[in-house]
Amino acid sequence: MPGQDTRRGPLLGTLLAATAALAACGQPAADSGRLEPLPLDPSSVTVSGLSSGAAMATQLHVAHSSLVNGAALVAGVPYNCSAGSVRHSLGRCMKADEPIPTSNLVELTSQLAVDGAVDPINGLAGDRVWIFRGALDPYVQKPVADALQEYYEALVEPANVARVELDRAGHTFPSARTDAKACDVTEAPFVGNCGYDGATELLTHLYGPMNAGRKPAEGELAEFDQTPYARASGSGGLADKGLIFVPRECRGGDGPKCRLHVVFHGCKQGASLVGREFVLGSGYLEAAAANRVVLLFPQIEASYQPLNPMGCWDWWGYEGDDFAIKSGAQVKAVRMMIGDLLGEPRG
Repeated sequence: MPGQDTRRGPLLGTLLAATAALAACGQPAADSGRLEPLPLDPSSVTVSGLSSGAAMATQLHVAHSSLVNGAALVAGVPYNCSAGSVRHSLGRCMKADEPIPTSNLVELTSQLAVDGAVDPINGLAGDRVWIFRGALDPYVQKPVADALQEYYEALVEPANVARVELDRAGHTFPSARTDAKACDVTEAPFVGNCGYDGATELLTHLYGPMNAGRKPAEGELAEFDQTPYARASGSGGLADKGLIFVPRECRGGDGPKCRLHVVFHGCKQGASLVGREFVLGSGYLEAAAANRVVLLFPQIEASYQPLNPMGCWDWWGYEGDDFAIKSGAQVKAVRMMIGDLLGEPRG
């Protein structure tokens, strides 16, 4: 403006540059739309999910076990349980209408590791795994959860595997929220008032003791653009937008590095179908806010091309036969998101 001194001293320029850099942390990069790095500990990456999200969490864990150091699975199934078959997905992997060949799946995992399709299985050995099932779950029967536990205990130190079977819970994510649906109700957004803070419990198993949760602050939860990851991975199932929660303590500064936890929604639970009900109502945000945990909520959208009307993560092959290994479109997309947040070089 006329008459205004617009010159900037070196100190002011440095401060403005630093402020701009901090404001960009965890936000899309201006040039590519991809996520920018955050001050994260690369050894802290863990995953969780419900139902199809649990299956996806297991797939990412197995495919990238050298990076992912733990998994929490609600109503989950063993790795590659479907074998790319809708019949198996709906049958043995849910109804338990025939035995799940767990030992074969362990052998398959070992062979995939030898072939380089997934990381070496010794990357799983020291990881921590948390398995939850509601005893009233009408979809995922108890033998399926038993097979999931058996699968992991063949590859992970059994003492690191925790199993919770809640007698009053349906097919739902357990929470302590009194305004959630009843614990035995199985319907969207699949968050139940179970008197059990599932988010805090699973994060405690994965990371150790947690501080008491706090209310998230304005601006800590934000959308990010998933389209660059869809293009780069070839995924047709990703929604245009994902969500990321960055506690204010994780936006820069000289404190200890933060941790990264990836949360995979279940079928009929993504933002394209329930908005932010699951993200806001599950208890993840409160637990993460008080414990320096960044939460990544990648999103799948309901679609008919690819055929996925309930907005599930791909655990039976609707995006390709390689859905469960490193080259799978959705595995690749999420791995790229994680890499960007960790500041890995971009290919």
